Amino acid sequence: MLLSMFLLVAAQATPAAAMQTVPDQAASAQTATVQIEPVPAQEINYKEGQLGFAAMRAGENDRAIAELERAAAQLPNDPARLINLGNAYARVGRFEEARATLRLAVSAQEHFDLILADGRVVDSRQAAIYALDRLDGRTPTNVASGR
Repeated sequence: MLLSMFLLVAAQATPAAAMQTVPDQAASAQTATVQIEPVPAQEINYKEGQLGFAAMRAGENDRAIAELERAAAQLPNDPARLINLGNAYARVGRFEEARATLRLAVSAQEHFDLILADGRVVDSRQAAIYALDRLDGRTPTNVASGR
């Protein structure tokens, strides 16, 4: 599916999404690996439906669009909502609306780390740029590194 890897699970958080290495107190030359809980398959820090996550995950793109457009009253410039709305528009062939919405996410004054559906944590502007690149058929930047 077009842009499906950028379905956002959560936003406004900066937890480690996979593995984190921390120093072992017993021996400074060794490290211990701590398993962080996997990203849940739901929206985090948002009311259910504000990011259209469940609808998009189920392939119900029209329902996702309706949820995301309804959420605009509470979250007009929220990058997570804008990115998911742009992705949902793209999935149903509304490419110009997708581009315009993703551009709003890129230029939003507010930006923060997002947890993607695959568990990666990235800055919202980078996620929006990546989604625009994919939509326009360009080689996308590496979301994690910004390259």
